[in-house]
Amino acid sequence: MKKALAILIASMLLLGLAACGDTEQLYLVMDIGWGDGPEEYPYEGEATVQGMAAALSEKTGYVFDVTSKGEDGFLTVEWLPGSSLLNETAGNPVEGLEFYDYDGLAWFMLDSLALTIAKNMNLQELVYTMDGGKPLALENLSPPVSFEGPYMLKAYYLDGRGDIIGEEPVDPADVAWEGEYGSEVGMLRISGYDNESFEFAFDNNGVILEGTAALDPETGILASYEAYVFRFNLEQNTITVWVGDGNAVDYFNTADAVG
Repeated sequence: MKKALAILIASMLLLGLAACGDTEQLYLVMDIGWGDGPEEYPYEGEATVQGMAAALSEKTGYVFDVTSKGEDGFLTVEWLPGSSLLNETAGNPVEGLEFYDYDGLAWFMLDSLALTIAKNMNLQELVYTMDGGKPLALENLSPPVSFEGPYMLKAYYLDGRGDIIGEEPVDPADVAWEGEYGSEVGMLRISGYDNESFEFAFDNNGVILEGTAALDPETGILASYEAYVFRFNLEQNTITVWVGDGNAVDYFNTADAVG
């Protein structure tokens, strides 16, 4: 899916993930060490990519060595050879934040920098690169990942599209997108399905958003709208929605409800 999957502050608001006030924060996204993440820590420096990357380096002991370019909310962040992401021996992690495999380290660095940037800047799209502008490709990840296009967070790559790559596409006519779906955060309504797109409307915790999601012809069960990725589960008749910050919510077709 090579559409603009943006990281938008509006999408964070939809699931109640807005940044707190005007105070910048550092976000450490992890499953070990200091908590279940993301952990938040005050940041008093300038809200620039390099400034926040340097603060993450100081806070964690890992080397977030990057450059950046872009404007109007569209950023490209280049990971440099001296970073811990591309050189596992770089840096001296603080006590309690040691990673014992490359996967844990890599996702921690990728997600922590992306979320910190998204929460503190007017960010619409973030692209990770290496080697002078080439798409970031991490062969040491299991499985290897090449980050083509706008960066989503770990949950998208591992739980979203990753497990259907290589499978036969589903006939769009077999996917019953239209209907009303409920979740713990609110409602999702889908209408106007025409095998290429559909109209959707969220009403989650009082936050209302409407739009037109474009279907992914390569799979038949994926669709996207800006920061949102929709995936239809044929077996359970549910829709999982990923947001640009990696959060996912399952919506259940209300027609399947009992009682």
